[in-house]
Amino acid sequence: MELHGVNLDVVTQQPVVILKDPSAKRFLPIWIGQFEATSILMEMQGVEPSRPLTHDLLKTMIETLGASIEQIVITDLKDGTFFAKIHLNHNSASITIDARPSDAIALAVRVKAPIFAAEEVLEKAAILTEEGENDEVKRFRSFLDSIDPDDFGPNSPGQGGPSN
Repeated sequence: MELHGVNLDVVTQQPVVILKDPSAKRFLPIWIGQFEATSILMEMQGVEPSRPLTHDLLKTMIETLGASIEQIVITDLKDGTFFAKIHLNHNSASITIDARPSDAIALAVRVKAPIFAAEEVLEKAAILTEEGENDEVKRFRSFLDSIDPDDFGPNSPGQGGPSN
């Protein structure tokens, strides 16, 4: 998956990270919290905070301990909540850690680790299109205008609810 961008849902005013499957022209929207959106956007735009953000601290700790992030995977979608795993390598040993997708993506952009999504997740939540890029963006905006966060579960987005 490619990190296509971070947008603001015009209806809920919640940030949405958008992953793109370049080979199948599918978009995967994941509602995230404001802090995670800011962290992702700052890294994408090359903005260095005056003090390390939490994701910068995690990156530094992982690297200082001699480990590396190999990849992150959006593994599941249950009751409107996305799940992810961070795959690390430490001394030739594979370590897998549960994470919120927003945190995993924020780390991945910092270390340039690949982002994957399980096919089952894409089947449940991806927006499919066969048109060109402009039509894809229009369809995605139309989708955002027609949904309600309550469609994704009982919790509010960005607060441990459907976006995580």
